[in-house]
Amino acid sequence: MPEKENKTLISVAVITYNQEDTIAQTLDSILMQKGDFDLELVIGEDCGTDDTWKICNEYAEKYPQVVRLMPNTHNLGIMANYARTVLACSGEFIGEIAGDDYYYDDHALAKQLAFLQQHPDYGFMTVNGFRYYVRRNKMVLGLSPMHPAEDGDVKSFYFSENYNGGVYATPVGVMFRRSLLQYVDFEEIISRKLPVEDYPLQAIFSQHTKFGWIPDPLVVYRVYKESATFLSINNPKYLEYHRGLMNTRRYLNELFPQDACVSEAQMLDYEFYKEFLLLLHQLRYGDAKALISNYQERMGTPTGSWIKAKRFSKTRMHFFAAHCYKELVYVSNRLKRT
Repeated sequence: MPEKENKTLISVAVITYNQEDTIAQTLDSILMQKGDFDLELVIGEDCGTDDTWKICNEYAEKYPQVVRLMPNTHNLGIMANYARTVLACSGEFIGEIAGDDYYYDDHALAKQLAFLQQHPDYGFMTVNGFRYYVRRNKMVLGLSPMHPAEDGDVKSFYFSENYNGGVYATPVGVMFRRSLLQYVDFEEIISRKLPVEDYPLQAIFSQHTKFGWIPDPLVVYRVYKESATFLSINNPKYLEYHRGLMNTRRYLNELFPQDACVSEAQMLDYEFYKEFLLLLHQLRYGDAKALISNYQERMGTPTGSWIKAKRFSKTRMHFFAAHCYKELVYVSNRLKRT
């Protein structure tokens, strides 16, 4: 009797928290995937307060050979939950999708696998897809990268003087070789309380492999009124989030000093202006004036952000006018996102 052929194992990591309305669609979209591979579905439910755990457990009981639900005893937070879920994956290739997104194409995994098997020098895959604006119930084609690197080398996206923030690839439906995890120190990342996982991981991976891209729309990415990516200035974690992004940059500078492209002065300037914008939003004129004064004493040389903040705060009337203008911008941007 011939031996059973061993197929390539793809693990799909699903990170979820309080997504009872969408998680079933996410899991169904994974289970419906077709192709010549074996599938493992690893779910990291982060101790939410709704029925997400119950729904995930039903899938684990129904598909015990495929679905593995990580135990949950307390809330871990995004990074720790992501780390334990990804590290629990045993496949040669790991796909990622959040509990509120889903695969649009039932050959999404097969198409990514085929590319990676045909291109051994590529280790990370990103795909095209739809942005689903929930409030408007509208689907729009197009996910980052809008201009994929033709040679697959995205190191310059993260490590060049032209870096403007953000991530190269929308973190939905991506796939990468599990071997790349050897370059990631999750304990260090968690201890530094970095706010998101996609930014540091993509930057680290870009130092070690090429990034592929599939133009077919393979996934759907839900866009809400509020999200970590478009963190509202009204969110109590607004400053924490933006300071976390700069701490991520500091960490990358430590890891790859030869490619450090954002200086400490630039990071301090970014943090200063984000704090000023928060004070402007809250109409805290006195605190804003004090922040500007302290920043000038600390930095010495005026920066573009400092000059702008000082102009906005020339008088209380200037401050109020700048507040009204920024509020209109916030509302306009929020409406575009949803």
